[in-house]
Amino acid sequence: MNDKKVIIIGHRGANNIAPENTLKSFKKAIELGADYIEFDVHRTKDYEIVIMHDSSTFATTGHRGTIKRMTLNELNKLDCGEGEKIPTLREVIELAKGKIGLQIEIKAKSLADSLVSLLKSENLIESTLISSFLHEELLKIKKIEPNLKVATLEPITTKISKEWSYLGGIINNAIRHSCYAVHPLYNLVNQKFVDFAHENNLKINIWTVNSRAAMKKFVRMGVDGLITDDILKAKELLEKM
Repeated sequence: MNDKKVIIIGHRGANNIAPENTLKSFKKAIELGADYIEFDVHRTKDYEIVIMHDSSTFATTGHRGTIKRMTLNELNKLDCGEGEKIPTLREVIELAKGKIGLQIEIKAKSLADSLVSLLKSENLIESTLISSFLHEELLKIKKIEPNLKVATLEPITTKISKEWSYLGGIINNAIRHSCYAVHPLYNLVNQKFVDFAHENNLKINIWTVNSRAAMKKFVRMGVDGLITDDILKAKELLEKM
């Protein structure tokens, strides 16, 4: 029996049943009962914050373009699958506010001021978690709004190691950045990592976990959240533990 609330974070929404990072995907995540939707943000040529994983539109839409060099009007002409368009952050907020938390991954620079301003105007500081591989952007976020919860992501490079000198460094880096959480790749996490993070008041939300065996293993280890493509599977498993 697991007595601690483990949160379910829908990776790019409910992307196993709807096109990733679209309003349809986020709506499905809400319907399935996830605690947060995870999505990636970029800024357009005309300074709108939009949702897409890559800086290029090609992988999602088949159109060869770069978000920062395109206007929102140009992006609106593209199809992300099933007729879904590239959503703006404002549209996601309108859909999700009061229903589900936001886990926003910053993928581009120069977003901090406008992002925080929008979240404050919508009273979403408490229900939002911001993560990024761009740790300098997290520092900007904390400087502008210290009450926002932030989490470090670590670059996936050939330097990744399961040696404690590397794993402990991930946690120490998050401590230096005054983070709320760390978001490690799941296969880097062991019991020592979990315990050290918790000893330093850091939450651990791991990505991307899709098998029941892995979910069960890490929940028993004590992680705080599962970032997953399969919300229903995670929900069913947690209800049984």
